[in-house]
Formats: sequence, structure tokens, C-alpha cells
Amino acid sequence: MKTAAPASQAAGMLTDAVVQKIDMAGGVIVLKHGDIPNLAMPPMTMGFDVADRKMLDQVKAGDKVKFHVEVMKGKPTVTHLEAAR
Repeated sequence: MKTAAPASQAAGMLTDAVVQKIDMAGGVIVLKHGDIPNLAMPPMTMGFDVADRKMLDQVKAGDKVKFHVEVMKGKPTVTHLEAAR
């Protein structure tokens, strides 16, 4: 099973975003994000699964964050999430 990426690995590929909504029950975070180079994804607002639901306890709607996303089980999934500084 793939787990969350180590901070050192994800740190070089973080994308800025603002949390729009959190669905604790579904394990989904909705982010308004910038370009995601590793997925060739332009800026947009969309929901992402999270690799570890504990990440959702650390943020709330309106928070500025940095995140990393990988395709897991065919879905873009947040593997690293931290508060923006």
C-alpha cells in the first residue's frame, strides 16, 4: 500500500492552494489550486481524495495551504498537505 509521501520528497513539488471545503466523511478536500506540474493540470477548483484522513483535521475552509498530489488507484490524491507560510 502506498502511503503519504515523505516531506523531503514532496517539498520540491508543492502547489499553492486555498481550502474551499472539507468532507470528513468522504475523505475529500476541495482546493482552489495553482498549476500542478507533475499532473500537467491547470489552475482550478476541484475535490481531491486524501491519502490519510488525518490531514483533514489540520485545516479548515479558507486556509492557505501547500500540497502535493499523486494519482493513486486512478484518482488524483493529496499525499502531502501543510499550512502555507
